[in-house]
Amino acid sequence: MKKFLKITTIMGLIITMVNCNNDDEPINEVPTPVNQKPNAFNLLSINNNAVFAAVKPTLKWETATDPDGDAVEYFLRLDESPTPTTLVKGNMTTTSYKLEDRLSLDKKYYWQVAAKDSKGNTTKSDEIFSFTTRNLNFNNTPVTSNAAFTARNSHTSTVYDNKMWVIGGHDGNERRDVWYSTDGVAWFSATAGAAFSARNYHATTVFDSKMWVIGGLNGSALNDVWYSIDGVGWWPASTSASFSPRFGHTAVTFKNRMWVIGGDDGSIKNDVWYSPDGITWIEATANAAFSGRAYHTTVVFDGKLWVIGGNGGGLDYKNDVWFSEDGVTWTQATSNANFSERAHHTTAVFDNKLWVFGGYNGSSNYKNDAWYSEDGITWLEATSLTPFSGRYGLTSATFDNKIWVIGGYDGAYKNDVWVMN
Repeated sequence: MKKFLKITTIMGLIITMVNCNNDDEPINEVPTPVNQKPNAFNLLSINNNAVFAAVKPTLKWETATDPDGDAVEYFLRLDESPTPTTLVKGNMTTTSYKLEDRLSLDKKYYWQVAAKDSKGNTTKSDEIFSFTTRNLNFNNTPVTSNAAFTARNSHTSTVYDNKMWVIGGHDGNERRDVWYSTDGVAWFSATAGAAFSARNYHATTVFDSKMWVIGGLNGSALNDVWYSIDGVGWWPASTSASFSPRFGHTAVTFKNRMWVIGGDDGSIKNDVWYSPDGITWIEATANAAFSGRAYHTTVVFDGKLWVIGGNGGGLDYKNDVWFSEDGVTWTQATSNANFSERAHHTTAVFDNKLWVFGGYNGSSNYKNDAWYSEDGITWLEATSLTPFSGRYGLTSATFDNKIWVIGGYDGAYKNDVWVMN
């Protein structure tokens, strides 16, 4: 019996030692598969190097399949860099996207799409595509060839209260009527006889939630200042402002002030005036760096005042461009822009560019070319021949993301309205 117990004990020790040795051996585990990124895919359209592309294009690409069956989302990057980094839209599950924000005209863009699976692995499209957007579209026919207001030139146009407005001008006689439109087609009379006297070659701006009419010509030069909150009732802020009576001047709103620049008071002016209220007018400079001029244009662009072209008297037509950050110090952007010398033209700010249309330079040929610039220095011709007739004394307005050209004189007074986008 003792012998049996001894043998049993020895066997137990052996089994225990074997089991301990087995515990020291590694366990062969099945490795976890490495998650794979989505498969390669291609961009489809807009075609690479496309031109005349829409400013709100639809971009398309192939489906990026995932080897592991993971869900895939797409991320679209687009900008002006050859390696675009600006995220336009992310977390998309579709393979196309129509841009919501309008792109600039005549600009080259680059785009690429990245496919990202639910584990965070990413594959970028094999290529980066580029395209160039179209330039300004000119409709071949006017939105109206015969607006409700009489045919005229040397009027003013502005945008106020979500409407376009036409004020005064000359149709064979000076006018003091005020018209408005929400679509450029249907025009309504706010008043046939505003409280201010009939006039042309006046200036208009919007300031302090009001429309303002400043100076002009009615047999003699004027320096009165009027305002309205509705286009119907007009009130005098000043019957005789501090600046001399004048016409062919310009007015704009800049840095919470109204500004009056240049014009003709019997001599051609290059003074600059401003007002915080339309009543008190302060001379910023009596003699700006640019030469005296009338029938020029002034706009606010890129945080600066810009003066473009005009007439210095007689046949002294100009195509220089000047800018100022304070109305006192003026810098010449160019002494000789690519467009020809002119006055009685119109200038619009649209698509982060300056646009110049039409005008007159003393010849019998009225102009209907269109030019644009991103910096006031380099000017490019959008077209040498717009669909509307050559004319001067026309006006323009930027409204509803379009440029509108209104009236003018082409040998006859005009009351047509044209739109460009």
